[in-house]
Amino acid sequence: MLAKLEPIRWKKEGGTWVYRGKTIFEAAPPGEIALGYMPESYDYAFPGIGEGEASTSLRLGSHRAPFDPWFFFLPRICNHCTFPSCLAACPRQAIYKRDDGVVLVDQFRCRGYRECVKSCPYKKVFYNPVTRVSEKCIFCYPALEKGEIPRCFRNCIGKIRMFGYISLPEKADPENPIDFLVHIKRVAAPLLPQLGLEPNIYYIPPINIKNMDFVRMMFGPMGEEAINNYVRAIEKQDIEVIGALILSNSTDRIIHRFKVIGGEYVAGYNEKGNEVIRIPITEQVVVRPYYDEKLGVYRRNDV
Repeated sequence: MLAKLEPIRWKKEGGTWVYRGKTIFEAAPPGEIALGYMPESYDYAFPGIGEGEASTSLRLGSHRAPFDPWFFFLPRICNHCTFPSCLAACPRQAIYKRDDGVVLVDQFRCRGYRECVKSCPYKKVFYNPVTRVSEKCIFCYPALEKGEIPRCFRNCIGKIRMFGYISLPEKADPENPIDFLVHIKRVAAPLLPQLGLEPNIYYIPPINIKNMDFVRMMFGPMGEEAINNYVRAIEKQDIEVIGALILSNSTDRIIHRFKVIGGEYVAGYNEKGNEVIRIPITEQVVVRPYYDEKLGVYRRNDV
């Protein structure tokens, strides 16, 4: 997809990065709503096959790169974009965006034309050959209506996902943990912002990446800024940043406001302003005696 767009051009204006290239809407061929492609069954069966592989035999030393090898996990779900190309491309108007930002497919209107699959650059709309309609992430909207976070956030073992409602940059609320991390501290960036869809899933990029060109391709120049801001906040032990981050997955309720209390605890509040969670910023560590005289056994603290 990126190869089909013009060279990526970012420019900083008034302290804000601005993309000066074409979006997928502006680069669309005649008769199309957005630039896209239709994935084949092979793409789903063998994702990424052939990428990064040599087409000829390698010569001694030719595999070496100017940086050490590295990798990172990139969990991806539907971005529920502000300007979803799947919605724009659907000739049946079967895709709509709710007031809370969730993008849904009306499967009664869908006729399986798959224009949504073709136009989504993130390929997060899928065609079901059995039901012959398109399907996608519904962001667990029944849970949202009860004030609960989506299941993929709730069940994340690593507690790396944080759910909340984000404001416009000029209306950022410092007490909103998402606004605070994205707009105020700027430790997170969206994936492929140059496509022009304004995705609403933000990432704190891995800090161990040495190749900043790759970071800029994935997250734009905001990705490099996010890494620097995050590292700086952790090194300075920014209690508010740490507090906002550890609230993630601390409760199944949607947190609308947060507050650091006494430098030791962080509290989360729901939409009505009621406290729903309070946790210590520093996890208590208990070191057990190496030998338990009462039970007459030895213990280990490293397991």
